[in-house]
Amino acid sequence: MERATAQLADRGAGRCTLSGALTLETVPWVWQELSAGGLRETAVDADLTAVTDADSAGLALLIAWSASSRAAGGQLHFTGMPARLVALAQLTDAGALLEPAAGAGAAD
Repeated sequence: MERATAQLADRGAGRCTLSGALTLETVPWVWQELSAGGLRETAVDADLTAVTDADSAGLALLIAWSASSRAAGGQLHFTGMPARLVALAQLTDAGALLEPAAGAGAAD
C-alpha cells in the first residue's frame, strides 16, 4: 500500500496551493506546515484543485484553518474544493463553517 502524501505551496500574498491527499495520515503534517509558514492565520486564498483524496480529517483541517484565519481577523477563501470534501461538508452541515464570515454565498 502506497503512503499518502500532501504538498503545500506558498504562492505569496496570502495565496497557497494544497495538493495530494488531505487525510488522517497527512493532516498533521499539513497543519504543522501551515503554522510554520505563517499561513494558518495569514492565508486569504487556498487552492484545493489538486487535492486528490480527502476524508473527514481533511474537512476538519479546513474548518480549523478557516477558524484560525477568522480569529486572526482574516478571511480565508477555498477554491477548487474537491467534490468529496463538498459532500462531506454537506453531509455534516459543516459547509457554513468553510465560508467567509461575510457569507459570500456558496451553492446549495
